[in-house]
Amino acid sequence: MKKRTQLNIDINEDLLKALKFMALSKNIKLNALVKEILSEKIKSNIPQETDRNILEELDEIKGRISKLEK
Repeated sequence: MKKRTQLNIDINEDLLKALKFMALSKNIKLNALVKEILSEKIKSNIPQETDRNILEELDEIKGRISKLEK
């Protein structure tokens, strides 16, 4: 059985109205819209984090190579 989780957040009234309007315009429930937005945000941040890790590894490799060349 799927475990239920819940997140309670406080947002301003204008943001809530905008989210409700967006959900209505997409013909989906508000909670589905919020899940979609959060998922997209997480997915968009993953490549940036991966790129950062790769750049750090490349810097380390460059440092090792320059030590070997000396």
